[in-house]
Amino acid sequence: MGGSCFVKTGEAGWTSDQWGHSRFKATNSSAESVAYRQQLNTFMRGLLKMMNEHLDSWPFKEPVDPRDVPDYYDIIKDPMDLRTMSKRLESELYYVTFEMFVADVKRMFANARTYNSPETIYYKCATRLENYFSNKVQAHLQASSKIA
Repeated sequence: MGGSCFVKTGEAGWTSDQWGHSRFKATNSSAESVAYRQQLNTFMRGLLKMMNEHLDSWPFKEPVDPRDVPDYYDIIKDPMDLRTMSKRLESELYYVTFEMFVADVKRMFANARTYNSPETIYYKCATRLENYFSNKVQAHLQASSKIA
């Protein structure tokens, strides 16, 4: 997760969005593109590993079991969890951009806050883990912009 994970921000077409993430895109040559994809996958794997190891990740490790929460899928139409994200990442075909990965992370937390009320542990875990994720991404982007 060192600062050398990505090409220079100007070469990568960096623009910030509401989370401060960049709009990553591959460089022109296929060799650079392959190297970039490998670095991006390594970065996303590192983020996923850190989230899985966080104390507040336990509600998000597996898909919600409808036997435990019968109405969950009536309310949440596009579920997401860390195991599903891990499978998508392992395929190396699903997350072709960092934004796709971030969209799944955001959806996982939004689902938790949609289904659960603010006083629940699930809602609080979602907020804390989302802040942790966002801080890790911000720290990486700041470190890589100093090197770039």
